[in-house]
Amino acid sequence: MQTFMTAFFLLLGTMAQAQTLPLADTIQAKNTTEVTVVAKQPFIKTLVDKTVLNISAKPSTAGQNALDLLKIAPGVVVDPNENIQMGGKNGVTVLIDNQNTQLSAQDLAQLLKSIESDNIKEIEIIANPSAKFDAAGNAGIINIILKKSLTNGFNGSVTGNFTQSTHARSSGSTNLNFRKNKWNWFGNFGINKGYQETIANNDRVLVGQQFIQRGIEKDDFGGNNSRVGVDYAVNKKTTIGLLWVQNSRFTNMDNRNLTAILSLAGVDTNVITQSDAPSNIRRNNYNANYRWVNGSKQSLNIDADYTQFYAALNNLVTVQTGPAIGMNSTQNAIKNEADVSISIRSIRADYTHQLSNRVQIETGFKSVYSLANNQLLVNQALNAQWKADTGKSNQFEFKEYIHAAYFSVQAKLNKWSLQAGLRAEQTTVNGLSTALNKVQSIKPDTSYLNLFPTVFVQYQLNQNNQFGFAFTKRIDRPNYQDQNPFIYQLDAFNSEQGNPYLIPQITYGAELSYTYKYATSIKVQYGVTSNYIEQLTYQIGKNTIMTPQNAGTRKMLNISISSPVPVNNWWNMYVSVSPFYQSYAVTLNGFGTIENRSQSSWGMNGYMSQNFSLGKKWNADISAWYNFQNATTIYQSKALGSINLGVSKKIFKDQATIKLGITDLLNTQRWEQTAITNTLNLRTYRKWESRNISVSFSVRFGNNKIKSARDRETGASAEMDRIKQ
Repeated sequence: MQTFMTAFFLLLGTMAQAQTLPLADTIQAKNTTEVTVVAKQPFIKTLVDKTVLNISAKPSTAGQNALDLLKIAPGVVVDPNENIQMGGKNGVTVLIDNQNTQLSAQDLAQLLKSIESDNIKEIEIIANPSAKFDAAGNAGIINIILKKSLTNGFNGSVTGNFTQSTHARSSGSTNLNFRKNKWNWFGNFGINKGYQETIANNDRVLVGQQFIQRGIEKDDFGGNNSRVGVDYAVNKKTTIGLLWVQNSRFTNMDNRNLTAILSLAGVDTNVITQSDAPSNIRRNNYNANYRWVNGSKQSLNIDADYTQFYAALNNLVTVQTGPAIGMNSTQNAIKNEADVSISIRSIRADYTHQLSNRVQIETGFKSVYSLANNQLLVNQALNAQWKADTGKSNQFEFKEYIHAAYFSVQAKLNKWSLQAGLRAEQTTVNGLSTALNKVQSIKPDTSYLNLFPTVFVQYQLNQNNQFGFAFTKRIDRPNYQDQNPFIYQLDAFNSEQGNPYLIPQITYGAELSYTYKYATSIKVQYGVTSNYIEQLTYQIGKNTIMTPQNAGTRKMLNISISSPVPVNNWWNMYVSVSPFYQSYAVTLNGFGTIENRSQSSWGMNGYMSQNFSLGKKWNADISAWYNFQNATTIYQSKALGSINLGVSKKIFKDQATIKLGITDLLNTQRWEQTAITNTLNLRTYRKWESRNISVSFSVRFGNNKIKSARDRETGASAEMDRIKQ
């Protein structure tokens, strides 16, 4: 890993020299969100509020899919587990034609693999969303815009993938589109199935005792997702449409661990825990859309959404306790039956008016109603009889109303571009928790109004040099399930509990940026988050409990440098490095513990990819990523990294592509974390099946010039991202 880091920084030192290679693209800024093309368009355009990848301007992307393209997007990192990060943060919102994908990380990856680069017009990277977008979220937005034409006919693609690690997994997907005159039908379908085992170890040090836990998590999983819709062009200005998005997932989790309790002044004890936890998740979203466009001057978009989410978990935890030497032991069991039902209703309208060549305004509103019903039935085995635990069994009902309105203006003056906006969001929340013993906990009715200003400024010194400034205020509301007060038993010594008293965290952020030749980017970002939400771990006697809390304040300074490095006409590189400094001031208050802690550290995220065009339709790539160790609230994580290889070939007159890939070549992905407080000394180690070899085959068919589904975005995007899967 040290060798990799040395090579990484040596490569950074050559970027400025590599960027002096002649580029054929010559462009000039036209207004706030457009660039006039004098020659051909560049692959990367940096605008006042976003970065745009023009896919057709990079021929080497042929045969790749949407997930491959995100790996070379500025500021975006796709780790080997196919989680998408921006600015070192998870939880990126991914849109397809402005429509939220509403999928878990694994299902989202399968969907993106089914979208071929030939069907993609642009990818928008929005690190700091404007007032038009929901104020929720800190990780940014990625919007994948599909190509458009007016040709009638049918086209599509089919992709299959098989991955072998210690165990196997497979997936398949298809992307279909049919257009006939004023009608356009489209759909994406995907399915996946697999099995893997994860080593899960926990070591704790108590006064006079050590707890050494060794376990294996066996995960038999699978799922499917669908995205089906239709658009009808009423006339040249008006289009209406319907959209249905669903995904379901199951997992049969089988966890077994052995905890050895080593006592300095007594008899050593062994505790064996067996946990069987089958679960099912289903989500459906229904969207109706109206869009009116008056040339380039005006547009009106209205969305009505209804979302249903359901999750069921039946967990049987069996605990056997006995001396380390000897046969006598005792056994007890706990059964957790949990059901979660969430419904979201929303309506949204957005209006845009181009007042002149230099000025454009946007305004709109949104209204959302969310209802979550959670039930947990806990039974304990007593004398071979199951009996309900009335103190832990619980029903929790949560209601939330959000009403929002915004206004923004974009202006262009000579070399200056400006976008300023203000969004107002009024939120009302209440909840009621009722145990079987009739004890009730009422979440205090909470109503608050937040104003979210956004400012973006860009100065274009010349064709090759741009400077930018951004200021935003963002909000992160708690996940619906995190506000559920249930106590959920994981094994003999560990449990989780929700927190109905969570309040949103607020982040103020500022960014300075410099862009060279619309490609190389340097950004300095500073953010302060109050009421920072963190899953904290508490020690209670021999047991631990994890619960989300408003832990305190986080301050973060992030410096990101990213650039494509065109070595020659057959060898292209992309480098991204982000050193950062983070500081936390935390208050632990709960379960008998009151403690103030502060912790800070430097860290770094790095990514590098190299793509080789080998001729005769062959391509190869090598990529590597590295996350330096860092400290957060009470946790400190060790460094983590990976090297990946891939090769692909286009066949059947470029209509099909076959790929072979190796992930985590050196098997270096081992996650290790420590948590230390005045009462807790915990080390956690996890090793999953990260090293694998995969083969995939994709084929396109039909008329590739058909118009894709039009740009759309539903109104409940932020709320659906708050559902944990």
